Amino acid sequence: MTRIFSTLVLIASITCGLATAQDSDSIDVAEYSFSYKKPWIRQAVSSSMRVAELTYKQEKEDLENITVAFFLMGGSPKANLDRWKGQFDAGAKTEVKEKEVNGKKVTYFTGKGGFQDSMGGPFAPKVKKDNYAVLAAILPSESGRLVFLKLKGPAASVDAIEAAFYELTESALK
Repeated sequence: MTRIFSTLVLIASITCGLATAQDSDSIDVAEYSFSYKKPWIRQAVSSSMRVAELTYKQEKEDLENITVAFFLMGGSPKANLDRWKGQFDAGAKTEVKEKEVNGKKVTYFTGKGGFQDSMGGPFAPKVKKDNYAVLAAILPSESGRLVFLKLKGPAASVDAIEAAFYELTESALK
């Protein structure tokens, strides 16, 4: 009887250990490995330009779930930052800040206000969205290309996950 009980305890502890290990995962883009766990949920990519996508499942029902897209592309950080700023109306607030984490540089972009959304790329028709927000990060890659993380949505929904976005981004810099 004691042996059966010990075996059951061992099986239960192994099972719990496996469940805990699966509570977190990672996405590899270039030399970076971005760690995530719930409430981030991995999604199938919706475009061939994207390397990966994660959706943040909001706890509050009045907030939208927000998807962050991962890209590996060329171009200069300045050209992308200028394009992102240009998607916002003149009265919107945009900010660029650089941060060094463990010797690696990351450039963050934040924009809030009236936004010209384009669901089909830069040449698709634009849809005006009021009180919208964008968070993005740019990380240089050893390949010479750039790693981008970018999310957008209603300002209240984006504001609610801002800290989680920074944590996700900087998880690859540890």
